[in-house]
Amino acid sequence: MTVAYYVLVLLGVTAIGWHVGAARAFRSRILQLAQSLHDAPPTRDLPTPLSPLVADFAHRAGAASGARMKTASFRQTAELRLKPGGKFVTISAWQVISLARAGLVWDARRAIGPFTALRVLDSFVGAEGRLEARLFGSVPVARASGADINLGEAYRYLAELPWAPDAILGNPDLVWRVTGPDEAEVRLDTPEGTARVTFTFDGNGDIVGVLAKERPARTPDGKAATYEWRGRFGEYTQIGPRRLPAYGEVGYVYPGGYEVYFRGRISDYSVTS
Repeated sequence: MTVAYYVLVLLGVTAIGWHVGAARAFRSRILQLAQSLHDAPPTRDLPTPLSPLVADFAHRAGAASGARMKTASFRQTAELRLKPGGKFVTISAWQVISLARAGLVWDARRAIGPFTALRVLDSFVGAEGRLEARLFGSVPVARASGADINLGEAYRYLAELPWAPDAILGNPDLVWRVTGPDEAEVRLDTPEGTARVTFTFDGNGDIVGVLAKERPARTPDGKAATYEWRGRFGEYTQIGPRRLPAYGEVGYVYPGGYEVYFRGRISDYSVTS
């Protein structure tokens, strides 16, 4: 055996060790962020009553006024576009949503066989947003943070309230306003500005659409931008303890037109107190 062979072996072992350590550290950080959501105070009574349109939706889902809940969590199987005009890739994800204050942790993976080809963290914890992608769960390939990301994650939290009916009844930071016979707006004030989305309800009182006029985003070259943001929910069914939309999708209205970039289904829903 030559010296070069042993050097290559040593380098290979070192690289594997670094990969394992970096992947474990990334996973540990994701779990710590999720735990911080659970460590927050539970839901509490709202200072003013909700409109029947909004309250009835949450009650029909199985949420209860006066209950003290901390987080909701679920699994997702989804398709995601990583850039405008790109192909959809299949991902699986685990998500935790804070119910008493705005917060979420989304841990998504793109698998190739038994291996994790890409792991993505999208989080909003303590009013701070973070988006990070790692090849094989260890090698950083994308990272975004800052004021526009913080505000953009606040928009995401609001848009996903149909998957968090307990937050509708117990997060006093949310300000609701009925804007039409089948529409209601929810607002959240943040240090970076106000996030607001409008929900559309169908004849059964279920939320089927969501709209935000100017959600912060990033262009393909990384520049800050704002686009109209739309989504829809459907296929309401009982998932664990709550009646929820099993399907959801969302997209931006780019200069060239509307394009969905996420579509997925949820399962294994649970709430913790």
